[in-house]
Amino acid sequence: MKKIYTSIKTVVLIIAVTCSITALAQAPVKKVLLEEFTTGSCGNCPPVSYNVNQWHEAHASQSIMVAIHEGSGVDSMSSTTTSAIFNAMHPSGGWFAPAIMINRAVYPSSNGEVYMTASDFSASANPDRDTIAVRVMNEPAKVGINISGTYNPSNRLISATVNVNFVQAVASGDWRINLFLVEDSVVGTPNLGAFAYDQHCYNSSWANSHYAGMYSGGSIIGYPHRHVMRKAMLGNWGAASIIPAVPVINTNYSTSATLTVPGNYNVSHLSLVAFVSSYGSTKTQKYVLNANQVKLSNTFATGIEMFTPANELSIDNLYPVPANGQTHLIYTLNKNDKTQITVTDMLGHIVKVLLPGKNTPVGTYEMLFDSNELAKGIYFVNLSTSENKVVKKLIVE
Repeated sequence: MKKIYTSIKTVVLIIAVTCSITALAQAPVKKVLLEEFTTGSCGNCPPVSYNVNQWHEAHASQSIMVAIHEGSGVDSMSSTTTSAIFNAMHPSGGWFAPAIMINRAVYPSSNGEVYMTASDFSASANPDRDTIAVRVMNEPAKVGINISGTYNPSNRLISATVNVNFVQAVASGDWRINLFLVEDSVVGTPNLGAFAYDQHCYNSSWANSHYAGMYSGGSIIGYPHRHVMRKAMLGNWGAASIIPAVPVINTNYSTSATLTVPGNYNVSHLSLVAFVSSYGSTKTQKYVLNANQVKLSNTFATGIEMFTPANELSIDNLYPVPANGQTHLIYTLNKNDKTQITVTDMLGHIVKVLLPGKNTPVGTYEMLFDSNELAKGIYFVNLSTSENKVVKKLIVE
């Protein structure tokens, strides 16, 4: 492949920042956290889980799914954390599944409980659940959440940082930052015991329709369990004492965690879910303010997927570090594609567009921009094509 290193006259781009500092004050996106309770032994769960996930995918930009494997016995995906969450949140009258929590909040139709029947989650079949979740999504976000960090494939170590910033006043309380490791489409080894990974299902016609050839003896063999909560990286109820009782608006609060990914987890299916919640002695005091999610990759930041198969694109250099004045960005494309380059803040908002989506041939390019037009702080430079994205941290001083 022929490398193309452009001259300053022809392709070096000197970009003037058109965004003002007011862009940093944009409201963060509000996302609803749906925590589903399900286990392999729950015969009623598969159709309901399917419908809840269909709703989630239809509202993917503002909803996050996490499956807590409790509520109808336990299985190979249950843990001390799922047990702690279930025991604290299920109704005093007993347990059941399928069930769901919507931001761990109480609603008029839930009889004072945060743990509700999931039922069919579609608007036509269950307008109550749909209305609740949509209402939550439409509420103004009081706090923004950013997740960033690295994954080292050689030792399977995740190093993650969660930054939160309150944009509205909240009541005094024990506010905590939570971080879950979630694995999607978990398929385990059959015959490890009843419902260890295989999924019990009462509805044989539904099972045969959705999982043809996999239904046997009342179970779906090789069932892909969606959005499985694997680890609570900041403890079952989040990190305490990071956020003050009365958070200061527009002040960054941050905490970090590390985790060595177990060998039986599929790294390509992992993501991190962070959320800010209240904590108290009762279940109604454990509600969620906002949440965010990022796919795990070698370098990750909220909303940006970083895996780059065949090194199709890369950010080769970004200097000086920290940035001060004229800043150099050098990047490489190994595939002709439409390319966009943006700078985002800690909340994921675009504060600067360096390249607004332009068909770009294979080559190595250098771009210059004036970082003095950004307020001091931490940002992310995002290089994206139609298929891949990469990101690099930008510190402005």
